[in-house]
Amino acid sequence: MGSLHAAIKDWIKKRPYLSEIAKLQEVIATVIDENTAPEQQIDDYDWDHIISEVKKGIPVLKVIKLDNKIIKNAADLLTGIVSALATANLPEKTVQFCQKLQAVLSGNTELASRIIEKVTGDNDVQLKNAGISEIDEGFLVFLAWSSLAETLKPLKSKLMELLEGNRWRRGYCPICGQLPAMGQLVTVAQDQGRERELICGCCQMRWQYRRIGCPYCDNQEQEALKIIEVAEEADLRIDTCDKCKSYLKIYTGEGNRQVALADWSSLHLDLIGEKNGYKRTGYQMYKP
Repeated sequence: MGSLHAAIKDWIKKRPYLSEIAKLQEVIATVIDENTAPEQQIDDYDWDHIISEVKKGIPVLKVIKLDNKIIKNAADLLTGIVSALATANLPEKTVQFCQKLQAVLSGNTELASRIIEKVTGDNDVQLKNAGISEIDEGFLVFLAWSSLAETLKPLKSKLMELLEGNRWRRGYCPICGQLPAMGQLVTVAQDQGRERELICGCCQMRWQYRRIGCPYCDNQEQEALKIIEVAEEADLRIDTCDKCKSYLKIYTGEGNRQVALADWSSLHLDLIGEKNGYKRTGYQMYKP
């Protein structure tokens, strides 16, 4: 955890305008580090069936119902994150949201699990008669996925182990089905150049995709695919598509991935992309 905190501080030193959201991320990272759940038992799933469906283009969470233990661990982590944020040194609005949510969760022991289940379905956390109608929906979705991204790690690792040859090269996440928030150019083998990986903005799954092409509309016409270089950001750029007018933030470095690929750390690129006439198509939990 010390290395992550150091990486965040180093990132913010060069980008002080992100300091507020960085403090939020540090609190969440500390809770996750201090409350790591026991390793999930995922071998009980019918992996032959899962892989068969994934090869057809169906994400894992559309194939299976999450084990109750995974849901409970994610719900417990969500409750812990909310409790920590409710007393953290953060902007008043954020603390008030978390205090209100903490009170609601403490009065309904099953609610955190219901929120986790709803998020994995369609990112809709509006639960009737749950007492959370006044709580910011986007912020709640963000907190839920912060918990799920951690507890789904064994599931993500198992999927990539079984997907030999990286046979999933689609523009949406093979775990939850959401669209990518970022991408990275990675070295796959010596003298073979670099591949492009996509990163889900929700569950943080990574998967390989074509080096050239728009993951949102599948456009591969090079004349309609342009790059926006970002001043003072040697390791960041924006890939754009003139066909669907979408943009994708790309990290071209290979170190400090936990921070560089976290989406919040490049909110300034979202502003640049929109200023240049492009839209954010991947699911966005952070609003610049």
